[in-house]
Amino acid sequence: MEKALSTLGLARRAGKLCYGYDTVVKAVRQGECLLVLAAADLSEKTKKNVRFEADRHQAAFLETAFTMEQISAAIGKKTGVLGLCDAGFAKNLKQALGAAGESARCGDGFRAADKDR
Repeated sequence: MEKALSTLGLARRAGKLCYGYDTVVKAVRQGECLLVLAAADLSEKTKKNVRFEADRHQAAFLETAFTMEQISAAIGKKTGVLGLCDAGFAKNLKQALGAAGESARCGDGFRAADKDR
């Protein structure tokens, strides 16, 4: 879990992480975002809307076990919606979360978090 949060912080410093609902949805619509993350304590309506946009534009969606507070500590901004815009960071994060027993949730079911584009 700690490695995943460190990866998020590194991606932010590298400029490969977008955060906030509007910014992430815009990046997904433009095809820039490869992986969309939602915080555990994000509202169900927001999760549903973000999941819809990710599915619509073939971006992987992952509902994490991290709270907004944990994400805030890792990236320095309070947010519950994150988008990774780099294949390398997305792969590393999926591996880190997979090792921690996370699963990706898309639509109504579950599927493996390693959806490649």
